[in-house]
Amino acid sequence: MEDLTDEFKYMATSLFIAFKALLMNETPVACILVNKSTGKIISIGYNYTNASLNGTKHAEFIAVKRLMENDHQINFQDIIMYVTVEPCIMCASFLRQLGINQVIYGCSNDRFGGNGTVLSIHNDKKLIGNTYKSIGGIMRTEAIQLLRNFYIQENESAPVPKVKKNKDIENKLYPPNIFNVNELEFTDYYGLIRKEEIYNQSDKEITPIIGHGYKVSNLVNLQYLKDIPYLEQDMGVVDDEQVNEFFDLFYDIDDNGQVQFSSKIRTYNSKKRHLNDDE
Repeated sequence: MEDLTDEFKYMATSLFIAFKALLMNETPVACILVNKSTGKIISIGYNYTNASLNGTKHAEFIAVKRLMENDHQINFQDIIMYVTVEPCIMCASFLRQLGINQVIYGCSNDRFGGNGTVLSIHNDKKLIGNTYKSIGGIMRTEAIQLLRNFYIQENESAPVPKVKKNKDIENKLYPPNIFNVNELEFTDYYGLIRKEEIYNQSDKEITPIIGHGYKVSNLVNLQYLKDIPYLEQDMGVVDDEQVNEFFDLFYDIDDNGQVQFSSKIRTYNSKKRHLNDDE
C-alpha cells in the first residue's frame, strides 16, 4: 500500500480523541472503529480508567461496547481498529475473541503489549479463536509524545503530589522504530519500497506518501473532527483553540522520515489547562 493518507487520517483522529482524554486527566490512549467496506468511522473509544476507577475501561473496550449497544448483529470481520498504542494483553485477547479483522496501532506497548511486543496474542496459533492481522508504526512518535505529556503531569488528587523531576520532553529522542512483524508481513501492508527504506532503519518514520513528509495539521481539520460520531457528545465541544493546541504538541516529519526536532512544539500543563511554550 503506497498511499497511506487515509490510514494517517484515521490515526490522527484517534490521536485527537486521545488528546481530549488528556484534557480529562485520563491516560491519552484512544481508538476508532472503521467499517472497512465503507470507510466510515462507526465507534470511538478512549481510556476512562481514572474517572471510573475501573481498570478495564480501556479505549478498546469502550469502543466495542458502544458499537454493540447500537448494533446487535456485528460482523467484526468487517471492522478495522486504529488505536494510538498497541493493545495490552487483556485487550488483544478481547479483540481476538471478537474476531476483529485488523488492528493498526501507533506506538508499541513496551510493558503490556499483546500484539507482538510482549506477547503475540493476535496471531498465536496455539490459542483458541481466529487470529487477526496487526501492524504498528503509523504516527508512533505522536502517540509517544501524547503519553510523555501525560506522564510529566503531577497527580493533583494525591495527598502529597509527587514532584516530577524530568519534565523536559523537548528534543527528547524517540525509541528505535522496530516493527513487530516479519519482512513479508511488513511488505504486505506497507509495500516493497518502504520495506527497503524503513524496515531496518530504526531512525526513520512511516509517512503517508513515500518520499514526502507531513504535519499533523495537514491530516485533519476542525470541521472533520467535529463530525466524528460521539466525540462532542462524549467529550465536549471541539473548537479551534483545542485543535490548534493539539497540532502544536507534535514535531514535523521530513521527506526522509526523520523527526524535525528544529520545529517548535509545546507541552501540556494540566494545572493551567492549556499549553506552555517549550522555552
